[in-house]
Amino acid sequence: MKRSEVILKKQPIKYLSKVDSITYKKLRKALDDLEVWKGDIIKLRSGGVYRLKIPQYRFIFTYDSGINVISVEEINTRTNINYRRYMQ
Repeated sequence: MKRSEVILKKQPIKYLSKVDSITYKKLRKALDDLEVWKGDIIKLRSGGVYRLKIPQYRFIFTYDSGINVISVEEINTRTNINYRRYMQ
């Protein structure tokens, strides 16, 4: 798969600004891997909502194949992520 453009919504930007430098590097690497669709990714529902899992963290994102854009909706720890919001 070719490289996709990754867009961060408000919550992921705010979350990344609050984490320590080691966690920030870990999450940034996951975002870089997401550009090439690399990692533990599953589809949550038919509407194009996906989950990327890295140790202790989850990314919820949508993918628009028409324009090849990944839009990250939420980044949070595995215990604080709310999947029900995205399963509608």
